[in-house]
Amino acid sequence: MAPIYAGTPHRFPMLLVDCVEELAPGYGRVLKLVSVNEALFERFGDAPPTLPFPLLVDALGQVAIMLLRGKDDASVWYLGGIEAMTFHAPVPAGSALRMEARVLKKWRTTARIEVKAWNGPVPAASGFMVLSQRGSARDD
Repeated sequence: MAPIYAGTPHRFPMLLVDCVEELAPGYGRVLKLVSVNEALFERFGDAPPTLPFPLLVDALGQVAIMLLRGKDDASVWYLGGIEAMTFHAPVPAGSALRMEARVLKKWRTTARIEVKAWNGPVPAASGFMVLSQRGSARDD
């Protein structure tokens, strides 16, 4: 859990990353085990529980933040925009959701990140996020 806590300010119940598989400069891959016991699920009648798409976007944003924050960096990254986000398939309970983020371009306090998510071999979501940094010494 140390790489997750060091990389994002989120904590339970809004921490949506369970395991860091790879974290390198400019690229990260994480795993989210989607449990039926989570209180986050949408349920409509007898439909099976699925991870809501807004929470999938939040989870992808947490992966992006982990890429952008340094080891001892206390700065905060805010979502500035979402571009071309496409949801390919719902993510049902019992899934092992793999999420990836790649830094495409980083300016002084802004970054453009490509994000993708898969449920096994099936694409779940893909798109781009723009994040803006505040709270670092570079802002002064």
